[in-house]
Amino acid sequence: MFTIYGRLNRKAFLVRLAMAFALYLVGTALVLLGHSSDGINLLLTPFLFVGSGFLLLCFVFLWFGVVRRLHDINLSGWWSILVYLVPICILVLCFWPGTPGPNRYDVSY
Repeated sequence: MFTIYGRLNRKAFLVRLAMAFALYLVGTALVLLGHSSDGINLLLTPFLFVGSGFLLLCFVFLWFGVVRRLHDINLSGWWSILVYLVPICILVLCFWPGTPGPNRYDVSY
């Protein structure tokens, strides 16, 4: 699950996107819960840290999925930089068909 090796088809990528979105929602809710309008509240500070951890986990989880999806299209994982700079590229990854048959990113253990 947390690996950049191998390939990820469109269906699995969409499932991964949904899971990353759920992590993002939980992290955002925790950060907003920990944010106080009247300054720093030490009782709510753990919510900020836990929520930030969820957001970081969401980023890493999605990045691994994007790299594996790029491998399925027979592109290098370095193209993920473009995906994060131009977020509309996520839609391209959702609809672009993968390379049929083996390609240079197939993992054989």
